[in-house]
Amino acid sequence: MSDKKLIFFLNEYILYIEKVVNYAENTVSSYRRDLQSFIIFCEKIKVDDVLSVDEKVVRDFVSHLHRNGIGPKSIKRYLSSLRSFLNFLLKKKIIKKNFADGIRSPKVSKNLPEILQHSDIDLLANINSKKESFYKNKDLLVRDTAIFELFYSSGLRLSELSDIKFSNINFTEAILRITGKGNKTRVVPIGTKAISSINIWEDVRKKYNKCNNDFLFIGLNGNKMSPRNIQLRMNTLARASGVEQKLYPHKLRHTVATHLLESSGNIRAVQEFLGHENISTTQIYTHLDNQYLMTVYDKVHPRAKKTIKKD
Repeated sequence: MSDKKLIFFLNEYILYIEKVVNYAENTVSSYRRDLQSFIIFCEKIKVDDVLSVDEKVVRDFVSHLHRNGIGPKSIKRYLSSLRSFLNFLLKKKIIKKNFADGIRSPKVSKNLPEILQHSDIDLLANINSKKESFYKNKDLLVRDTAIFELFYSSGLRLSELSDIKFSNINFTEAILRITGKGNKTRVVPIGTKAISSINIWEDVRKKYNKCNNDFLFIGLNGNKMSPRNIQLRMNTLARASGVEQKLYPHKLRHTVATHLLESSGNIRAVQEFLGHENISTTQIYTHLDNQYLMTVYDKVHPRAKKTIKKD
């Protein structure tokens, strides 16, 4: 029967994590890709019924990935996606056991995340004649600088920054309300450099905002910038700034966390600031008072100064 087909339940699961759990667009796409690969593999071995999936099928899938040169980190991600999918089926009582639970993920060497140095941050933040000559459209430089400053100021995820609206920003108190993973809301501080850059961008933005769009960062066509477009713009800014490494948004997030931790040594404040549910090294989740977080931020963040109020 068609309602027992893997593809049927995959579509149901994707709809669930997209509409009910409210996972970010990039996260949903990642789950879809991983699980489609699993279903394609199952079709090749003549398994298309959800009740035919067992531990051997999952192990064979892992072996298939390994034979095709997929690295341990990616295999671990595939298994994680598969476990989540099978847990969904388990909760719906479609299956009686999650056969991915007994499969160990391959060991992944723990490399330290790449970060930018303070000298790189200065290059990215400062607008000079060399950088202006790189940009044919100076309005794009204003926007890209504002995007960078907000990334570095508030340690946002790419999807979080893409979704920011003006109504999310309290310029007087220099705070930003964002909705992160799992549709959870948190409040983060914004440094004065970011506020100043946003104010400059707001003046430029008016001539492109023909549709009265409330999203903070829009393209020259007036539409909300996609996460992919923001990612490409950050690489453009890096090239114009003379930064000798690729600049992707999560590298900025790693950088913010590292710089804050270097200055404060307070891992729990950084945890709350970034919106992490737990600290992997201690497995302890501690919810900090927002006012305490603001105090830590103002004291140690390299671009947090006296608040600039919006006129």
